[in-house]
Amino acid sequence: MDDRTMVAAIRAGDPRGLAAAYDAYAGQIYGYCRSVLHNSDAAADALQDTFVLAGKRIDQLRDPQRLRPWLYAIARNECRHQLRAKGRTTPLEEADEPVDEAVDLGARLRAEEIRTLVWEAFEGLNSRDREVLELSVRQDLDGADVAAALGIPRNHAHALLSRARQQFENAVTAVILAHHGRRDCAELARILDGWDGTMTVLMRKRITRHIGQCDICDNPVRRDARASDVTHAVPGAPPPPGTPRSGT
Repeated sequence: MDDRTMVAAIRAGDPRGLAAAYDAYAGQIYGYCRSVLHNSDAAADALQDTFVLAGKRIDQLRDPQRLRPWLYAIARNECRHQLRAKGRTTPLEEADEPVDEAVDLGARLRAEEIRTLVWEAFEGLNSRDREVLELSVRQDLDGADVAAALGIPRNHAHALLSRARQQFENAVTAVILAHHGRRDCAELARILDGWDGTMTVLMRKRITRHIGQCDICDNPVRRDARASDVTHAVPGAPPPPGTPRSGT
């Protein structure tokens, strides 16, 4: 079934419509929920609630061809409900940061190293940047669909995506230098003194600011990756085994 056929079936009360939508989009939506909630069980609950609500609210979908971003919008709201219920709020960090030039991918990084690097860099982003990149890069939503999922104007979505990509490039560079650059730069070693290996938002900002002021760390030869070269390595997260279908 295509989206229009799925929507028509759901509106007609045919359980095959919701089952088809689940089969088509559950894996992607679960991956998104898991990236927001950082918990497999909570993500499975949000996924289930998303499709239950989709079945109940299908008449609110004006354009049947926009089923996919509409489902993401519902999932996003469900994730936010869970976070509010647990008293977890993450303010968006809006502080300006130095712009770091992207560099070429070095041959030294093997596939598994790139995968690890990507995940560490993601941890160094704030919640909004992670969410935008999750929708755009991992879930492959275009600008209009990202805007629909976030409930914001398209030009705002494009601005958020541009900022998120830049912040991710900064985070990639910060992760590489954190692991491999302290021997060559005493100031970087001082910044990393006592670091537990987790790339937090604060540590990413400190390293990025340092790069903009340090001739040693700002040397492109010492940086091995660029966001556009490594985002493909971010793995998708399939639905957990045993997650029930909404249409059954």
